[in-house]
Amino acid sequence: MSEPLPIGSKAPSFTAPASDGQTYSLGALLKKGPVALVFYPGNNTPG
Repeated sequence: MSEPLPIGSKAPSFTAPASDGQTYSLGALLKKGPVALVFYPGNNTPG
């Protein structure tokens, strides 16, 4: 497991599938404007 980024760091480039069936790329979204990234580490996991 990698170390978390320090608060205020730029997010690394990535692509990820979404619940709507689309795959989104951070770079493509940033071209449209600001992006807020929110992570739920316990989402859809037991406990």
